[in-house]
Amino acid sequence: MRIESAAKRILNALGFTDVELSVLIVDDPEMTRINREYRGVDSSTDVLSFPMREGEFGDVCTELLGDVVICAPVAMAMSDEHGCSFSLVLDLLLAHGILHLTGYDHEAGDNDAKAMNEKTVELLDILGHSREDYEWFLA
Repeated sequence: MRIESAAKRILNALGFTDVELSVLIVDDPEMTRINREYRGVDSSTDVLSFPMREGEFGDVCTELLGDVVICAPVAMAMSDEHGCSFSLVLDLLLAHGILHLTGYDHEAGDNDAKAMNEKTVELLDILGHSREDYEWFLA
């Protein structure tokens, strides 16, 4: 329920009030399988996003925003490494994944990365997280 509530708050803040989002929390082997199958990368990762509004059939069902897949063990390792709560890392990865679904792309250049980081900070603030707790993310 906490992730559902956070997702709704993030989507509302981004102006996506009438969309469907799927969130899947997986373990390392499943994330590795998904990453290998869809990106050709044979390792786990923290979060993957699969937009439904892109590609040849992106306009078929516009209320479907897409899927966010979060790897719980990677999130836990990030939490341990940075000395912050697991819920903060989940919210950060959820926000990151949703931002990718809504058109943000940190890999498209420095300006895009900066815009995505700024929006992530805004969303984490909305979710009630203190900037001191995720300063490591901004470094």
